[in-house]
Amino acid sequence: MKLFLIASECPPVPGGIATYVGNTAAMFADAGHDITVFARSHQPSIERQGHCTWIKIAPRDVHLLSRTRSHPRSETHPAFPYNVMGYWGALSYQLAETVIAHIREHGKPDAIESEDFSGLAYFLIQQKLIGCPELEGVPIILTLHSSQYMLYPASQMPSYRLSDYWVGRMEKFCTLAADGLAAPTQCIADQAIAALGTDLDIEIIPLPATKQLLDSQPLPQAEPQPSDIVYFGRLEVRKGIVPLVEACSRLWDAGVEFCLTAIGGDTWYHLQGCSMKAYLQQKYHRYIETGQLILSPPLSQPQLYERIAKAWCVVIPSLWENFPNTCMESMLLGKLILASSGVGHVEMLQAEKDAGILFDWQIPGDFERQLKHVLSLPSKEILKIGQQAQKAVLTTSNHTQVLSQRLEHLEKVIQCHRKRTFFPSLNYPPHGQVPHPQILSNDSSVSGKVSVCIPFYNHGQFIEETLESVFASDYPVMEVILLNDGSTDSQSLTKLADIQHQYPSLKVIHSHNQGVAAARNHMAAIASGEYLAFLDADDRISPHFYTYAVHVLNQYSNVGFVASWLKEFGSSQKVWIAWNPEFPYLLCHNMLGVCTVVRKSAYQATGGMKSALAENLEDHECWISLCEQGWAGVVIPAFHYFYRIRPTSRLGNSNREQLLYLYEAIARLHPDLYRKYSSEIYHLLNQNGASWLWDNPSYNSTVSTTDLTGMEILTLAANKLRRMRSDGGIALIIRKFLLLAASGFHRWRR
Repeated sequence: MKLFLIASECPPVPGGIATYVGNTAAMFADAGHDITVFARSHQPSIERQGHCTWIKIAPRDVHLLSRTRSHPRSETHPAFPYNVMGYWGALSYQLAETVIAHIREHGKPDAIESEDFSGLAYFLIQQKLIGCPELEGVPIILTLHSSQYMLYPASQMPSYRLSDYWVGRMEKFCTLAADGLAAPTQCIADQAIAALGTDLDIEIIPLPATKQLLDSQPLPQAEPQPSDIVYFGRLEVRKGIVPLVEACSRLWDAGVEFCLTAIGGDTWYHLQGCSMKAYLQQKYHRYIETGQLILSPPLSQPQLYERIAKAWCVVIPSLWENFPNTCMESMLLGKLILASSGVGHVEMLQAEKDAGILFDWQIPGDFERQLKHVLSLPSKEILKIGQQAQKAVLTTSNHTQVLSQRLEHLEKVIQCHRKRTFFPSLNYPPHGQVPHPQILSNDSSVSGKVSVCIPFYNHGQFIEETLESVFASDYPVMEVILLNDGSTDSQSLTKLADIQHQYPSLKVIHSHNQGVAAARNHMAAIASGEYLAFLDADDRISPHFYTYAVHVLNQYSNVGFVASWLKEFGSSQKVWIAWNPEFPYLLCHNMLGVCTVVRKSAYQATGGMKSALAENLEDHECWISLCEQGWAGVVIPAFHYFYRIRPTSRLGNSNREQLLYLYEAIARLHPDLYRKYSSEIYHLLNQNGASWLWDNPSYNSTVSTTDLTGMEILTLAANKLRRMRSDGGIALIIRKFLLLAASGFHRWRR
């Protein structure tokens, strides 16, 4: 079998995912299967070892490259397009590009497997769903390891701060959209099902045991030293290090004699605003001074195994856990495990009778009782329980058995793989709040036809460029409608007459001035196409946009509209990454540009664009209406929409008061929807600030001085102020001050 494996890390990096990747790659390669690993690495390289190829990818250092003279959010940036996405979004996109390019050169695999962490497979799955030919017929399987949306609550971290929140949404989308799902424990499978729905078909397959230990036959002998308790792993909240040390301190105060050695790297303790190691050192310094508590840095693998072999027992106190390598390695080393209940490692320990001892953090004093019991056991009993642990993990995680289960699951997914007709969306129950759409028909529309709708108001100097891009489209079945919305400029009217001669098939309608929303609705009412393509009279599209969009609309019965990434031109060179529109984020901030291909029947059923939003945001409200009716929106992750920025445009003339009023108007139009998502909306706004200041969900909503130079921070503030300018002069004065400060800061740095 030919298999691709997508990972966030790989050996020799220490950590659970890297260990899994190394063990899995070795397991398949040793059995003669061709496996190619695409993994993040600090040093890019391509390495071939027998049947295994390692393609190590270094993420583009966007923050370092942003300190260049090119605009940090434009295509002139040396890290483009990764500079316009947050870290994990950019890495997902980079991995997808690398995998697709590899397929073009070396052919398709039988299947692709990715981890769930940080939504690495997001863009690979999105590309497959929209019809990427290189991925056609290739199933994508997601293995559940440790999604951030599960880890953040367990680590006592805020879950709605951008971009962390969006990483969780990417992870959930991948889980819904993957062609197959696997998990090493029922524990994590149950959490995914609870978060996303009971219809998830998740195959439970244990992770393969650590190859280094399996290859070292016979396995290292346990030499338990009385009163020597070892914890190893990151000093992390979810790993249970805080209640562990607190419980041990109570035992020390009660006169129980033992030493706890905690071996592992430091992490940030968000709840206390300091590193975990600093917290432990400050709170438990007297136990450190007496030698009862030892905080050890990470050890090399040989040193670690030697140290564990001497432990009386290994304690695994995790508050959240899936299938930890710490537990597997300790069991292979024949150690007695004292572990918390209610998490994934319990399934490993219960594979064999008396393979470990469990305690329950929910029962006061239970850990203390169980540890005192362990300390009182004779050495012979400690060794016996360790032997049972070793037997259990060798039974469940030996490579022969795990490989057999993996191959059986892969064959099942490959045989059942079919082209989807329903696009996955987090908007739908049980994880969302809106019903599936009612499929509508419109007998008067021409099937497959695209009606391009262009509102025109005094845009004579731009319209020819716009129409050139439309008529250059490679989509074959099209009509182009232009509504002159009461233009008053004589040059624009003259240009309009000229283009009617230039493009005989162009349908021109003249109307009194009614505003862009009403103009679009007017054109939609007379359009003969099954699909409406909205385009402003000063913008452009790529030649392929309509072809790609209609392909998606034809394939998926629940897709109501298709958009793309956006590239600004004119007085701005910024680019904007759009995303599949999702609630509740869409209720707070627009996710698309107006240049969108819409199913006409769906658009008309929602009432089109609303006159109450004539000044601005009418397209934002339209996407909300379509999604509320159950229609999914899909974004093609490429630049097909070119958006002209002019000082006199509606966007340029928008201001803070206008936007705030219009957001109120949108909420009044959708009271039930905002009520349903009120809790999540509260958290998003509370953790990210006013939504009209957000940019895109994969970016942090607040500027960090670690991400931008002082000059860039001040310039950003000035530009934000320009967008919310008022008629008063104070705003202009402050903006000029910020620009001068930015310039001065730049000169000071030089």
